[in-house]
Amino acid sequence: MDLYFTLIEPDPGYNWATLAAPILGIDDHAFHTAAGRSYQARMVGTYRQAEEIVDQTLSYLGITVTPEVHATLTKQRLEFFNTLRVYPDTIPTLQALRDRGHQIALVTNCSAETIPMMEPLGLLKLFDAIAYSCDVRSAKPEPGIYQHAIDALGVDPREVVYVGDGDTQEHAGAAKFGMTTVLLQRPGAKVRAVQTDYVISSLTELLDLAPLSQGA
Repeated sequence: MDLYFTLIEPDPGYNWATLAAPILGIDDHAFHTAAGRSYQARMVGTYRQAEEIVDQTLSYLGITVTPEVHATLTKQRLEFFNTLRVYPDTIPTLQALRDRGHQIALVTNCSAETIPMMEPLGLLKLFDAIAYSCDVRSAKPEPGIYQHAIDALGVDPREVVYVGDGDTQEHAGAAKFGMTTVLLQRPGAKVRAVQTDYVISSLTELLDLAPLSQGA
């Protein structure tokens, strides 16, 4: 099961670049581009702290700031994670799947800053295994992150149903293991051209899919 835009979403009005760029006297696009350069390194845990990510972004921009400005930029970045919210259908659906005896693994590309938010969001208790890309040092669609979850669950991947919003070629990565794939295309979400076995528009629809409609 994917995390971002599958089970949770950030406040769409939050934009670190919009907050940070004016402080540095640059345009939003320049800041966004610089911050994006560390994306893959964040996903595989090379940079784990918000302070490190600020350092890298400033380095790419060639800008030196005072400790006070650095602290402000760090605080702004962390505010993003405080905006995370669980979709209304997430917890009821995951609980229903567990009640049917299905094991659930979280397989997510994320920076280490996401991890402390999982408990407050009420999600940790719903997973039998978790593969954070920043911890396993492998990001979808690389095979390592899927293998970590498969090993943790102790299952045959051909019996696994993978669910996600279709970003980062995650369905292709899951399909290589023989998993059944489900694209969750929530209303208003970006439409992605993804080769998948099923397409649903709400997480609740999982409960009616043939592979999951019965108990494990």
